[in-house]
Amino acid sequence: MADNNEELLRQAVARNLGAVLSLPSAGMLRHCKSRFLAELDGGILFESPVSEAALITELIVKQQPCGVSFRTGVNKVMFASPIIRAESAWRMNAQSVIDAVLLQFPTQIKSIQRRSNYRVEVPGDCELSIRVWRIPEHAYLKEQPMAAQEIKTSIRDLSIGGVGVRFTGKDKQPPLVGTEDRLRVLMSYQNESLIMEGRMRAPTARMPDNTLVTGIHFKKLENDLEGRKMLATLTRIVGELQRNEVRRIRLGLAKSA
Repeated sequence: MADNNEELLRQAVARNLGAVLSLPSAGMLRHCKSRFLAELDGGILFESPVSEAALITELIVKQQPCGVSFRTGVNKVMFASPIIRAESAWRMNAQSVIDAVLLQFPTQIKSIQRRSNYRVEVPGDCELSIRVWRIPEHAYLKEQPMAAQEIKTSIRDLSIGGVGVRFTGKDKQPPLVGTEDRLRVLMSYQNESLIMEGRMRAPTARMPDNTLVTGIHFKKLENDLEGRKMLATLTRIVGELQRNEVRRIRLGLAKSA
């Protein structure tokens, strides 16, 4: 995890992402908008907050750590580090010159993965089932695909944005599916069926039997009336599964997250 967090940080520097500098002052924190500029002399260069020159000078003298936070994808990354020095008139390029501060490269970096949608586990005895096919880009989604295009699939968890799955190939061979494939997803729950389009996420694990542990990201549903109706049905199903999960936890049949 530490290596992953450092890589997230270095990518943020390379892309000049926006960041928040939290400067300690009188027992409180001043949260200032900033951005990554470059790696320099064993540290990280940030755009200097406007009108905070006096406070920055004080923090340099005291070597008091400052907080840094930024978002990249689903991750919020945070660390604390002292300011080494101020860099006045840092030249970004031939046209731009800005004031900057150099923070020591952090020794500890934390990250939190945030989900935009609640994800509920699907127990083995649940009435929810799923079937998945690889289909051509031009194919009509509701048309029944050929049997050879189906991927053996078991469901792990569900949110309104996607579904966690296991893909299994034939005769213990890797399943024939990739992140570039367009997927037709048929989900059945009680007496209802939903047909959705999706793409496979990058696999999180490959089991000894070549089963892929991964997920499917659903195509955005609320673009038209039919999509909004499907989203409402999916939201209701997730809600019912969530309530069932809470009951199972209370009965000691499942563990809380």
